[in-house]
Amino acid sequence: MPFKLKGMKYFAIAILIVVLLFVGIKVFSFWGEERQLSQSLADIEARLTAAKMNEENLQSDVKYLANPLNLEKELRSRFNYKKQGESMIVIVPQQSSTASSTP
Repeated sequence: MPFKLKGMKYFAIAILIVVLLFVGIKVFSFWGEERQLSQSLADIEARLTAAKMNEENLQSDVKYLANPLNLEKELRSRFNYKKQGESMIVIVPQQSSTASSTP
C-alpha cells in the first residue's frame, strides 16, 4: 500500500508540473500579446491625435474661406484669377547665376 501512495504522489506532482508549465507558457504568450497590443494602441492614439489636429486645421480653413473676401483673395493668389476688365501682371523674379562659365 505505501508503494501505491508514493506512486500517486509522484503522479500528482508530475501533473502539477505539467499544469504549471502550461499556465506559464500561456502567461508568457499573453504578456507578449499585451505588449504588441499596447504598441498598436500607442500607434493608433498617435494617428488619432494627428487626425484631430488635421481636422482642427481644416475647420479653421473652412471658417476662413467662408468669408467671401478671403475666398477671393485665396483664389487670386493661388490660381491667378482676375475680375473681368482687370489686367494681370506677373512678375518673375530674376534668377541669379551661380554657375561659372568656362572659356
